[in-house]
Amino acid sequence: MIRQRNSHAIIRFDSNTIGAREAAIIADEAYKAIDAAPRGKCMVIDLSRCQSLSSMGLGLCVTLANRASETGLRPVVAGMNVQLAELFRLMRIDRMFTTATSTADLERLLL
Repeated sequence: MIRQRNSHAIIRFDSNTIGAREAAIIADEAYKAIDAAPRGKCMVIDLSRCQSLSSMGLGLCVTLANRASETGLRPVVAGMNVQLAELFRLMRIDRMFTTATSTADLERLLL
């Protein structure tokens, strides 16, 4: 699900597992939301409903972070469970994002 909040692009991964099929569906809509958001805002990937990511899901996260940075948006990831946070750290993907570890952190970023 893609939505805008205070002109920030919020991309929520609604599936329990993000594989090739889900990544392709999310990508098309996410690119439109990123391109529509004004510079200086955030592109948030909300993983609160996602339990695992395949290599395609991880690749999508990297692609979205790169696209957001290229268009002047700040890449943010929120709602990660312990396993996803460890996966991001091991793959060094966490360095591409600002991580919102709590709802309060995310709220501050979206002001």
